[in-house]
Amino acid sequence: MHRIAYVVVTGFLGAGKTTLLRRLVHSDFAAQRRIAFIVNDLADVDVDGQLLAGEVGPAGVVVRLSSGCICCTIRGEFEAAVQNIIETHQPDMLVVESSGVTNPQTVLHGLKHPRLRLDAVITVIDAERFLEYMRYSAAVETQVYMADFVLINKCDLVTAEQRGKVEAQVRRFNTKCAILYTQHADAPPEVLFGAHAAHVQRDLPALDAHDHDHLHHDEIESLTLPAPALLAEDKLADFLRSEAVRDVYRAKGFVQIAGDDGPSLFNFVPRRFGLERLPHDIAGGQRFIQFIGRRLTQHEAALRAGLLGCAAPIH
Repeated sequence: MHRIAYVVVTGFLGAGKTTLLRRLVHSDFAAQRRIAFIVNDLADVDVDGQLLAGEVGPAGVVVRLSSGCICCTIRGEFEAAVQNIIETHQPDMLVVESSGVTNPQTVLHGLKHPRLRLDAVITVIDAERFLEYMRYSAAVETQVYMADFVLINKCDLVTAEQRGKVEAQVRRFNTKCAILYTQHADAPPEVLFGAHAAHVQRDLPALDAHDHDHLHHDEIESLTLPAPALLAEDKLADFLRSEAVRDVYRAKGFVQIAGDDGPSLFNFVPRRFGLERLPHDIAGGQRFIQFIGRRLTQHEAALRAGLLGCAAPIH
């Protein structure tokens, strides 16, 4: 019986998981294989899934699971999606991008199927923020512990000394993983995918109750807010430096900057944001920003007012 290799791509919020998958989609490795993707997002609108679906083309398979975490709140939906991909699409490889706060151990439990064979667990970490984020969420340690490959990403944003501290902490969590240093998640797909990881021979430990309650434990919430039709980039930059976003770990969405003739992909991690002009409007005219962070319902009014204040002036 032919078994489908699967890869789990994990890592905390904003580490660069989707960037890695976008590189995979456009690689020679992917051109020679049928790859199906499952993309999980905590929020009710899945930015990453829309982005990836727009790039794989009509022949690609992207299943988008939003409004919850596949290791707990939408686990049944996840398992049904896996079954449908196996029966309907029969790909050569299945790649699962978990949400940034997912425990990959529980994802692996959800992928126990006789037609599947684990290929690798790939964990992407943000070199600039890893030591900070590991204090916020228990998922960070587990994501590294379960990894066959750890991409220490955004190395261009840290000093050699900082990078050394990050590697030392990774090694405390996992002594056996391969470590790759990357910028913009630029790592060779032929190294990461098709690895036949040692996890195949390993029994997964039983899950404890915390695995199904981690969002509540870490107080992580998501909030999706409509953006003004046109944003002033300078006002947006000021808003992202304000107190309103102090508990936001990650923000992303589709926006349009005044003076541009089309939308941009918006990405934010604390103290940094980026705008990537999109070749076409994959968001179908939607303009919104999705915030993920700690106890965001307490900050909703400030976030909503701050985002509305970024509207470009009407001349």
